Amino acid sequence: MNSQSTSGLSFHHLLFTINVLVLFQAYDGSAYADKYYRTCSNTFSCGNTITGIGYPFRGPDDPPHCGHPGFVLICDDQNNVTNIDIASMKYRVLEIDQTNQTMRIAREDVMETTCPRETVNTTLDYSIFNYAAECANFTFLYGCPAWHPPYLSYISCGNGWNDGDVYVLPGAQGPGYCNASVIVPGPVTGTGAGGFVNGTRLGLELQQGFLISWKIGGIACGDCTASNGQCGYDFMTNQTTCFCSDPPYVSDTCATVNGTSPAMKKGTHSTSFLASIRMEIFIHIPPDKSLYMNII
Repeated sequence: MNSQSTSGLSFHHLLFTINVLVLFQAYDGSAYADKYYRTCSNTFSCGNTITGIGYPFRGPDDPPHCGHPGFVLICDDQNNVTNIDIASMKYRVLEIDQTNQTMRIAREDVMETTCPRETVNTTLDYSIFNYAAECANFTFLYGCPAWHPPYLSYISCGNGWNDGDVYVLPGAQGPGYCNASVIVPGPVTGTGAGGFVNGTRLGLELQQGFLISWKIGGIACGDCTASNGQCGYDFMTNQTTCFCSDPPYVSDTCATVNGTSPAMKKGTHSTSFLASIRMEIFIHIPPDKSLYMNII
């Protein structure tokens, strides 16, 4: 037997071995899927205000697949406050209404002083969030010249502010003759008569936050939980998925009709044995990533 034939046999033997290992892994996939079903049943709580929060949110110590990557909640245990990062900005979460998919948030840098300390405009990730109620933009101006226009409203930034005078205008404005500007959304009532801003009232209202809504989960997660499944996030499809305690383990829903899941009846999954357990190996890549490897 020549070396070429030996290499060919060795290669086929390797493929056969890999296939056998994959089949055993797939057969044991229920243990992994059940693990995801159980771990994603945890909810997030922090203090007395933010309690029992589930998908699309998750805590920083929860498995990545249990929530959308843009919905990680962090609890400041010392102060019992919840924070979330949106578009690289840190917000304090004041309330979450999962029924209506709304959340009230405020910039963390206006919670102690009226004026934003970070000279970065407030922006949302509009692919997953949107403003849920009417609000107005306010522009904070820093480093303005002494001869500033009279229509600028001086605002007291509060105790501990040592960064110079700050002025505020209604609307989204650029810095103009000032060194920097920061746009912050707030309540419409923050604008006073004649377009001037009531600085004292605005500071208090900014700390009450503004309402945003999210676009993730919704109907898909509702269908999943109605079928006794646990909502999760599929990093391969970037969509909401459903973890089940029984086959098919990972599907659109967990309810069965005559032994067949609704997802299979709709044609989204094959009805073969291997597909019934989705033939997906959950591969953990430390420290905070997980993938699906589709075998068929």
